[in-house]
Amino acid sequence: MITAIVASPTRTNLLLADAWRALGVNARVLWPIEALDELREGDVALFRLDVLPTLDGVEPGLELATTLEQGGTRVLNRPRSLLAAHDKLLTAQRLVAAGIEHPATVHIDPAGTTPEVAFPCVLKPRFGSWGQDVFLCRAPSELYATLRSIEERSWWRLHGALLQEFVGPARRDLRLVVAGDDIVAGAERTAAWGEWRTNVSLGGRVRPTRLPRAAQELAVRAARAIDIDFAGVDLLPTNGGWIVLELNGAVDFDARYALLGRDPYAATLDALDIRRTEAHASSGVLQSERQEDTMVKTVTGKPARPGDEIVITGHSVGDSPRTAVIEEVLGEPGHERFRVRWEDGHESIYFPGEDAVLRRPRGSRARSTA
Repeated sequence: MITAIVASPTRTNLLLADAWRALGVNARVLWPIEALDELREGDVALFRLDVLPTLDGVEPGLELATTLEQGGTRVLNRPRSLLAAHDKLLTAQRLVAAGIEHPATVHIDPAGTTPEVAFPCVLKPRFGSWGQDVFLCRAPSELYATLRSIEERSWWRLHGALLQEFVGPARRDLRLVVAGDDIVAGAERTAAWGEWRTNVSLGGRVRPTRLPRAAQELAVRAARAIDIDFAGVDLLPTNGGWIVLELNGAVDFDARYALLGRDPYAATLDALDIRRTEAHASSGVLQSERQEDTMVKTVTGKPARPGDEIVITGHSVGDSPRTAVIEEVLGEPGHERFRVRWEDGHESIYFPGEDAVLRRPRGSRARSTA
């Protein structure tokens, strides 16, 4: 039986597949079209397609989930659920319908009038990630200036934006990883100095912490509200407890998010009812205390630049190397991430790690970043 993570070969996805293979599962990371070719009846397809780098939709291939399911493949994170996690307007609607506390959210359209909102407020894309193009507006003048600054963004022209109540200024949140009805990982994230967003891609720090029971129960309720099998849930502290900020159907996490005495990768397999071999069936303790840094922003210690190639080596026999070309280096120095174009032509945001090798074509010149 094959267990496929249907997604780009990002660091988190490769870590998942590598850890699952060590636990006796025939796991691999496949592009959607590869999954269609390789998966058969009885196999498992976990869809973790992410938001596009342009923030105007989800990576291509989600429509193939139905074909896989019709062929007998067990599909986790079905299209309707994954879209509800990535589209923050759908997320808000589902959470409100389920009676789950969520920041007040309104949709703003390029052709419409600006709705009345309380300040400060947050303006963000409907499809967003990595803290990109998320703006804190403290007054109407800042909001109008922000709207002028995003006029040419494709995500704004296609989908408009969300204006959301600002819940702060704690500068910290909890990220919990939900699989099935279980919390399999979680930690506290703290914003970098001078930053209000907690995204690790913006320099936020991850700290192991005890997860309050109320926070765990709320995260599970939020995942059930959009009927997703495997996702991240971000919670903000309030005076009375916790509020759900957003969900992420392609959540990034690693050993730093491990709960005391639990291997998050083994716990995920169990929660999703993915069979392991008998030799590994009882393994539930994290094998290594070494903290993986999944958000390494350089490749093998070299500064990366547009035009460089990233080669991700296979993790087991039969795995083919994956190659991507760096289109753009994003983020501040020390917190870089890359917009890359994979060999199949599709683009994504990538945080390379130790399994990635930088290859600079001989005689090439660096292109200017956008």
